[in-house]
Amino acid sequence: MTDHAANLRATLRTDLKSAMLGRKPDEVAALRALIAAIDNAQAVTGEPDGRYVSNRFADGAAEVARKLMSKADLQALLDGEIAARRTAADQYRSAGHPDRADHLSHEAAIIARYIG
Repeated sequence: MTDHAANLRATLRTDLKSAMLGRKPDEVAALRALIAAIDNAQAVTGEPDGRYVSNRFADGAAEVARKLMSKADLQALLDGEIAARRTAADQYRSAGHPDRADHLSHEAAIIARYIG
């Protein structure tokens, strides 16, 4: 099975670097949050099943391999992140905070670029 999350994470990190160099704080925040969401979705819960991966430091330590994510898994994750931001933006708008709502709507638009 292909790890689609690794491919998307690589793209996100490249875009994060560009956003940092371009001094785009909103984009940096959205990309960091999206990378964290993918990392959290791949976290292994419960007891490890014996599949350990050596770390890069060659100190003898190992860690459990992360879960692989399909395209459908990633699509669901992206849709959830976008929906959460749009819902929060609507709540901020109705509470009289259009500036915060615009910020969240902008983050949702940034995340939407990675759908497909």
